[in-house]
Amino acid sequence: MPLKYLIAALFAFFCTFVKAQDVTDCEKLLDTEPYFVRHKGTDKDSLLQKDIRILKHCGNFESIDSVFLKGPMLGALMLDQVRIGKPATYRTLIEYFAAFKKTLAYKDFVKGLVLYKEMAAKKVNLDNWDADKELFVRMGFTAGDLEDFKGFLAGVASENLTYKAALTRYMSEIEAMRVDK
Repeated sequence: MPLKYLIAALFAFFCTFVKAQDVTDCEKLLDTEPYFVRHKGTDKDSLLQKDIRILKHCGNFESIDSVFLKGPMLGALMLDQVRIGKPATYRTLIEYFAAFKKTLAYKDFVKGLVLYKEMAAKKVNLDNWDADKELFVRMGFTAGDLEDFKGFLAGVASENLTYKAALTRYMSEIEAMRVDK
């Protein structure tokens, strides 16, 4: 019987030790310089991926924040923070994101990203244009741009395209018409 208690106590100690080690590791890592600060890594770069894992593990990131967790984006954000006198550490980025997430700009960004993802999968339907055009307004389309795009959509409506595919084709056609190419 005492052997069971000894095993249970060792297991509890081990679990506590592992959890405490995890916290300690984050505290140690947060004040170190990420790999991407001095290296231009690719998406497949294992050391850049390690930086991203550290940020995800030690920071309070949600799945929608993954668009920020790319090498070039992290580098640009870190550079902005270093220029204002902050150290180039994981902690600097995590604190930046914590503050950014409290802003109206972040909430607006999330709303726009969710809308973009919905529109990427949504089929063109001119009957719903008044509701669907919100993304394009957010993208900076003027009233004239919206009318031109709506006219383009009327021409491709029978092709069963998504808004993303239609926008890609529309932009390609505009690019082809440029005279300054």
